[in-house]
Amino acid sequence: MKKIYILSNSYGEDRSGALIGREMLRLCPDIHITAFPLISLGEEYKKRGVPFVQGFPPPPSGGPLLKSFKGFVQDVLTSFNIPFEYVRKLRGNSKPDILLVVGDVPLLVLGWIAFKTKAYFLAPCKSDYIAPHLGIEVSIMRRISKAVFTHDEPTAESLKNKGVNAVFLGNPMMDGLEKENVFRPPDNKVVIGVLPGSREEAYGNLERILRVGERIKAYKKDVMFPIAVSPTLDWDRVKSICSGYEFAVPVRNAFVDVVLASDIIISLAGTATEQAAGMGKSVVVFNGTGASSSWRKMFDQKKLLGDAVLLFRYDPEKIAREVVRVLNEPETLKRMGEAGKQRMGGEGGARRIAEFILKMEGLCSL
Repeated sequence: MKKIYILSNSYGEDRSGALIGREMLRLCPDIHITAFPLISLGEEYKKRGVPFVQGFPPPPSGGPLLKSFKGFVQDVLTSFNIPFEYVRKLRGNSKPDILLVVGDVPLLVLGWIAFKTKAYFLAPCKSDYIAPHLGIEVSIMRRISKAVFTHDEPTAESLKNKGVNAVFLGNPMMDGLEKENVFRPPDNKVVIGVLPGSREEAYGNLERILRVGERIKAYKKDVMFPIAVSPTLDWDRVKSICSGYEFAVPVRNAFVDVVLASDIIISLAGTATEQAAGMGKSVVVFNGTGASSSWRKMFDQKKLLGDAVLLFRYDPEKIAREVVRVLNEPETLKRMGEAGKQRMGGEGGARRIAEFILKMEGLCSL
């Protein structure tokens, strides 16, 4: 029985790793998979029936470890022992036949240190639309990866031109997005979906979005704002913020419902913004109240998602006028929606990556 290990950084990467692992098990039930999340309790693997070994709690900063070389240095200073303990944990297990790393280059390096085996590497956090991989990252990928699965086609082409065995097979983050059947808007309403984010700054972000909503409501009376509330947020606090806005409808466990029901999305989130664009929705972004929704982050999202996104500095009146204008232009909404689908690659990435790995390894007649 072939042994496969999946290493992943944190919650978002865990989800992609779990979706790929589930597809591998479906395609080839005789393999044995174990996942090793770095910073998480492994909930995403548990939900999808992929065996895992629990990771470490988040570092003091609350941020995910090893997102970049700069992040690597910052988090090592505050949680110095985590990378070493992680490698020690990995070495406590026998060497895998196949290694899949989902995250960024420093995690790929930790996998190499632990097992001295080349890995399949899914790099969901880096895109040439924002900034190419650093030279040292390219050199490392060339030496210790079997294949690199990129965020998009231009990034794959760029890496191939630098000698990396890179391919774009789609974004696993677009998989598993199934309707929850929790939220259904009235037929006579214009629906503007709200994605405030999942971290502490989401509360301040929500207040900003609702102020924009007030101005939109002044121009367009038949509008409602369903708010996809992340399970990481305090429900009572969200309801309190929304209490002064009759058009705001907070809903839980209904992210896909909210996105699919919306005519347009206002988002100050991260991954959720990419997913909404990938589902064919026009997205409005502006600078929020924290590091994850800073002007720089929103500018990067615009570069990543291109014409799927309208980017603004925070100005409720200006944003409201532009949202109303776009809502009155069906062709603009359609063009933005198609741009998002093209940038994100649609669903099926997890299955295609699983098939690629199993075929490369000659498993299960693929």
